[in-house]
Amino acid sequence: MPQQRSKPTPRSGGKHAGKASAAAADDRKEARSDGRTFRPVKTRRIFEEICDAIREKLVSGELKAGDRLPSERELSEMLDVSRTALREAIRTLEIAGIVEMRKGSKGGAFITESGVGQVTRTFSDMLDFGRVSLATLLEARLLVMDAVVRSACERASAADIERLSRNVAETVELTRQGRYEERTLKAVQFSTLLANSTGNQVMSAILEAMASVIRRFVLIAGPPAHDPVIASRLRLIEQIKAKDTAGACETMRSYLTKLNDHLLNTEKARLRNDARRRPRALA
Repeated sequence: MPQQRSKPTPRSGGKHAGKASAAAADDRKEARSDGRTFRPVKTRRIFEEICDAIREKLVSGELKAGDRLPSERELSEMLDVSRTALREAIRTLEIAGIVEMRKGSKGGAFITESGVGQVTRTFSDMLDFGRVSLATLLEARLLVMDAVVRSACERASAADIERLSRNVAETVELTRQGRYEERTLKAVQFSTLLANSTGNQVMSAILEAMASVIRRFVLIAGPPAHDPVIASRLRLIEQIKAKDTAGACETMRSYLTKLNDHLLNTEKARLRNDARRRPRALA
């Protein structure tokens, strides 16, 4: 009896293979659309490892605000890295507001006293790159300051009140001497002291960063015709001492509203003058 021939196994390829490949491709696309793909693993750069090593010392408490880092030669030997990589790491930490460079015989890289550098830079970049307007920043400062004043009325200690009073006295003296720029910097510092009296470090960082950015507009604008800063702050201090929250908030709101109008009007005038001075494009 003749043996029955087995049916030939169909070859892969042709239309069936094409359909299979298309289906597999569709599956891969679907997986990508579901966010289930993996990206290539990249080796971290040396300077990032150095930054992490310094951050770890801060987290552990081995490094504190005001501490000076070892010299470039010593630190590169400790970490077993090149000086080039170390310089890049220090620059990164400086940009982040973690380290500041000081010049002179006692200079070097120091851990900053406050961590507001990066917050300040963020606000400054948002303004410079046109992501927010000066009016928006001033409005945000007004809202944050209201929360700060409310908290200060509840939490400010006698020592906080003394620091605020001393700041106003020094502002008065600088005003009398006609040292306007120093007087402006001293007056701006009042906001930071007020925020510090809340005991909330995040609120202090936000307000200090805002004040640092707005300061340059204050210096350009100069004082208003009838500058109420001294009288307003003396009244505010008394209201905080008396825990008069509503009165203190109204005093601060009234002062900042007038200051904001002065800064915005000055900035608009400056922009108009700049536009007039620009040479017209040739037709």
